[in-house]
Parts: sequence; structure tokens; C-alpha cells
Amino acid sequence: MWCTPYFGADYKSPHFTVPPSSSPLEIYSTLENEVIGGDLHGDKINLNRMGIRKGADHMLAEGRITAEEHSDIHVISKLSPLSAFRPLLCVIPRVEAVKYYRKVPVADMANPLSYEYIVADLPQSAFDLIRISR
Repeated sequence: MWCTPYFGADYKSPHFTVPPSSSPLEIYSTLENEVIGGDLHGDKINLNRMGIRKGADHMLAEGRITAEEHSDIHVISKLSPLSAFRPLLCVIPRVEAVKYYRKVPVADMANPLSYEYIVADLPQSAFDLIRISR
């Protein structure tokens, strides 16, 4: 999971930034708008579908899932309706995340002044899920 410690993209700091493509608020809003609008050509949902398949490919290569599970994930990611992509926010206390995160290399960040992390293998007991409804 790609994370940032800041929720929105509207910070006015000379020391860091949260670019819209890394902002949980902006990502949430984009996904919500695509789902509500029934946007079959929406970039964010299509990118999520591809990301799910890429993640399954990676997990298969690592031996963490079976070939059957890999195939199922690919089919599900292609056939799932837009409503399956209604956004959720993961709220992760920093103290819980520290042992599961690694910093994103500056070359891979959306902005070299942003704080971005990848959190992997975080147990479900270490975070809360929130859905903000309109």
C-alpha cells in the first residue's frame, strides 16, 4: 500500500508537499466520482484493475498465492462492477506501521519533496477502514 502521512494536497509548506496523485483525499475523491458517475472509461479504476493484476503477478512469482488464485484474481479484477471500487481510507497509526514500511525512493515519488512510503504485510488488526459517504 502506497502511503503518505498527510491526508490532503493543500498543505502550504516550503519543506514538503503532497501532490494530488499521492493525496489520500484526492485519490478517494477521484475514485468516488468515477463510481458515482458510472465512468467506464475512468482512469483511476482502470489503473486499480491493472494494479490488482500486477500485485497478483508479483505474489505468484513470490509463491504467496497459487496459480488458481492468481487466475481468479485476474478474472475478478476484469469483471468486477464499478461499485466494487468504492473507495475506503486506511487509517494506520504510525507506531503500528513503522516495522512494515519502507521509504519510496525519491526517483519514484510523485514529487521529490513529498513523504511517501510503501507499507507491506500490515496485519488487519493494525489499521481501521473508513468510508466517507456523500
